[in-house]
Amino acid sequence: MPAPLTYSTPANAPHPGSLQPSEVNLKEYMQVLRKRRTLFLQVFAVVFAACLVVTFLAKPVYQASARLLVQSGSASVNLVDASNPIATMLQAAQPDTIATQLQVMQSGPFMEKAREAAGSKPKPGVLPASARAEAAEGTNVIRITGEGGDPTEVAGLVNAMVKVHLDQTDGAQGKQLRSLITFVKEEKEKAARSLLQAENALVQFRKEHRVVQLQADQEARTRDYVDQKSRVSEMESNVASTRAQLRELQARLDKEPLENVTESTRENSRVAKLQEKLDDLKLHRADLVREFKPTSRQVQSLDAQIGALQAQFDAEPKELKVRNSFPNERRIPLQSRIAELEALTQGYQAQRNEAQAKFNSHKGLVDNLGPWEVRQARLEQEQKNAQEAYTQLTTRLRDLEIRANANIPMARLIEPASVPSVPIRPSKSTNVVFSLVLALCVAAGMAFLQEYLDDRISSPEDMERLSALPALGQVPMLQQGQPRLVSAMPGNAEAVESFRTLRSSIGFAGFEAPLRRLLVTSALPGEGKTITSANLATAMAMDGKRVILIDGDLRRPTLNRVMELPQNPGLSELLVGMKTLEQVLQPTEIEGLQVICAGSIPPNPAELLGSRAFDQLLAQIEDRCDVVILDSPPCLPVADPLLLATRVDGVILVAHMGQTKKADLRRAEDVLQRAHARIVGVVFNRVQHRGGRSQYYGNYYFYGQNGHASPDLNGRNGHYPSPNGAKPERLHAGIGAAEEGEKQG
Repeated sequence: MPAPLTYSTPANAPHPGSLQPSEVNLKEYMQVLRKRRTLFLQVFAVVFAACLVVTFLAKPVYQASARLLVQSGSASVNLVDASNPIATMLQAAQPDTIATQLQVMQSGPFMEKAREAAGSKPKPGVLPASARAEAAEGTNVIRITGEGGDPTEVAGLVNAMVKVHLDQTDGAQGKQLRSLITFVKEEKEKAARSLLQAENALVQFRKEHRVVQLQADQEARTRDYVDQKSRVSEMESNVASTRAQLRELQARLDKEPLENVTESTRENSRVAKLQEKLDDLKLHRADLVREFKPTSRQVQSLDAQIGALQAQFDAEPKELKVRNSFPNERRIPLQSRIAELEALTQGYQAQRNEAQAKFNSHKGLVDNLGPWEVRQARLEQEQKNAQEAYTQLTTRLRDLEIRANANIPMARLIEPASVPSVPIRPSKSTNVVFSLVLALCVAAGMAFLQEYLDDRISSPEDMERLSALPALGQVPMLQQGQPRLVSAMPGNAEAVESFRTLRSSIGFAGFEAPLRRLLVTSALPGEGKTITSANLATAMAMDGKRVILIDGDLRRPTLNRVMELPQNPGLSELLVGMKTLEQVLQPTEIEGLQVICAGSIPPNPAELLGSRAFDQLLAQIEDRCDVVILDSPPCLPVADPLLLATRVDGVILVAHMGQTKKADLRRAEDVLQRAHARIVGVVFNRVQHRGGRSQYYGNYYFYGQNGHASPDLNGRNGHYPSPNGAKPERLHAGIGAAEEGEKQG
């Protein structure tokens, strides 16, 4: 009798059912890429081809630029006669700041005027011209840069922007001055009419009342009274006016941001330095190659330096973005003007208080005067005020006319834009390298994404990352019409060798602890557990062991069709006491192998498998055999395998390679763990081997030790070699393929 099967576990090995975190390394990444190489190559080809098409079909882009020297408005406000509204309007006619001029040049209306001036129109298939303006730091120079597909159009647009800006800036001051002159002339005419009306009113009053002249003291008191009253009214009007201006300026100040932010690009100086170092190292390598071989230590060390420097050069950006933030210059004049108006308001309030006090003191003196005297004094004061307004407007008009005649240009052209002859992009060589890198990254990303989304077990490496359960063996995919039992296959068939490997793996697993009762199950139906249990029992019987194979699937039995045996009587009749063990135990053509089929399908399979009668049956048949193999239903849909797992020495999980999902296998393992089952390992079924593995097995068995073909092992006479070199033993034949229903097992 052969030695009993035992099981050995190393002291430092993890529990078979415990999940271990996988250590991701480069080898695993390469395995994923090899497994998904079809998708990788397809995505790489599509992305690379698309990038190449875009690169070589991209329209060329040309660039032209011009430079302007502009005047910048003063950041402070002229405090001379700041209370005069005309002086305030003159201050607004000063040149704008450079930041303001840049914002105007980037505005939509300005660009529309420039395009109209250049005659720029969209052309089919040509990139339209566009332009931007930026200031040279620390100078009053504005650089206008244009880009587009037509070099003539680009240069024309830039020069048109220069012309429009010159026209606007040079004409702005003259236009505003002309507007002020017109306004002052109109106000002067109004003042002249007011003066004439005041004089006529005074003359008419004197004629009506026959007044030649008031007495000196009465006239003085009346004039002081009227002056102080006018002074009070004037100061109150000034206070109201300055407060209104303060509110308006404060609202404008609140809308202005604290800082202006601009972004510009400049060349990265490190790129040129790195390129220079890289060229020096390449020249040095060329000198070394003349003296040493490329595999020498000196050359390889220099190659490593060149590679590191090249990687640093590739990672360095060609241009750097500079973000400039500077205080908003438009806030400074507003703040200065607000401070000035606040001081002016306080002065007006003090003057009003003083005039009010004087008015109150003179009020009692003129209360005794007649109403006609007060009326005359008021008319005289109105005539005086009208005369002063007319005189002031006449003086301002003369100043404005002088200033308009002495107009100074606010901008001038430094360098016009010329028509470019060479496009600035695309750079085809750079784009090809970038396309290659992008295609590699996208293809690798798609491969890893498919690997991540694919929840099926497609390789033994997936099982290693998923669980610590060992892989006992891999059963190849059997072709249509091929025998399903190893007893009907040639001895050099790949399936025969795979079940020999599975038999040996189980023997090594039971080296110390005996494995006399084995349960074969799977997570879900259709994964090939019935075929696996039948062939495993056959392989063990061929090895000289006494094996009893039991169909424990009392819900959908298929073992009888695989073994081509009658289903009744079977296990169900035996457990209810209708039959004896001798009556249900069926011999096979394979020496040492006996089968107990399922029998009639009972209404309560779980109760039968969990009964004491089943325990007694297992104890009874152990005396008749060396190994008991139970074929059970899948462990996730029903609880029957869990009942059987508590009565066996080891459980073998069958997984369909490429179909069984990782989550289902994890659930099956977890369910068996909770049932305190001893999981021996996993058998991968229906594995599609790539390459020449089958050819290797065939060639290996066709030749003997002397290198000559063995006529007895050519696969046509049904013999297979004996392990100890004895006379080959005849394979048992006659067992056909299983029916289609066995896939449910």
